[in-house]
Amino acid sequence: MNTLDIEVAGERLTLHGERAIHWSARRTLMVTDVHFGKGAVFRRAGIAVPSGDTDDDLARLDALIATFQPETLVVLGDMVHGAATERSAWVSRVRAWREAHAGVAMILVAGNHDRHFDVGTLGVEVRPDRMHAPPFVLAHHPEPHADGYTLSGHVHPGVVVRDGWRKHRLPAFVFDRHVGMLPAFGTLTGLHETPPAPGRRIVAVTPGGLLPVKV
Repeated sequence: MNTLDIEVAGERLTLHGERAIHWSARRTLMVTDVHFGKGAVFRRAGIAVPSGDTDDDLARLDALIATFQPETLVVLGDMVHGAATERSAWVSRVRAWREAHAGVAMILVAGNHDRHFDVGTLGVEVRPDRMHAPPFVLAHHPEPHADGYTLSGHVHPGVVVRDGWRKHRLPAFVFDRHVGMLPAFGTLTGLHETPPAPGRRIVAVTPGGLLPVKV
C-alpha cells in the first residue's frame, strides 16, 4: 500500500509512500527536507553526484499535488540546501514549477539550511520559526510545544527492517507522544536511524509501499 491513514492528535492524516503527509480536513500537503540544489552544492565542491535530483523531486511533488489537489503545500524546513544565484539552474526550474502551481499556497517553515537562500524569491511564503495549525504546531525541529502536537522534520528519520538474513535501512515516519517526524523528501538526503521505543509508532517507506513497524 502506498498510502496509510492514521490518527494523530484526533485528526486523520494520510501518509504517502513518496514521504509526504496529507491532512484532508485542511486540504494541506506536508513534506520536509527537500534540499533543492544539494546536488549542485556537492558538484561545486568536487563531489561526484548525478544531476537531475531537482527534476526528480519536482516530478514527485507534481504527482502528489495531482493526487491530493491540496489548497496548501507546507514544507517543514530545509526547502533548499545551500547558497545559489539567479544563474543556478535549479533556481529557475523551481521558480517555473512554482508558477505552474500558482493556485496552491506554498509555505516554508524555515529550517537551518534555508538561511543560505532567500526562498521568498521563489514565490513561497516563509514562516521564520513555526506555524500554528491547531491541533498541530508545524515546525522544522522535533521539539514538543505546549500549544499543540508537533509535526516536524530535520532528523531524516529512518529504521532498519529485517527480511530474513538481510537488513534494509529505510526512511520512516515516526510518531511519539508529543512529536511526529516526517522522512526527508529530497532524493539526495540520507537518514538517521530512529529505533523502536515503547509508545512510538513507526511506518517505514519501502520500495513496495508503507510498512508499519512493530515495536
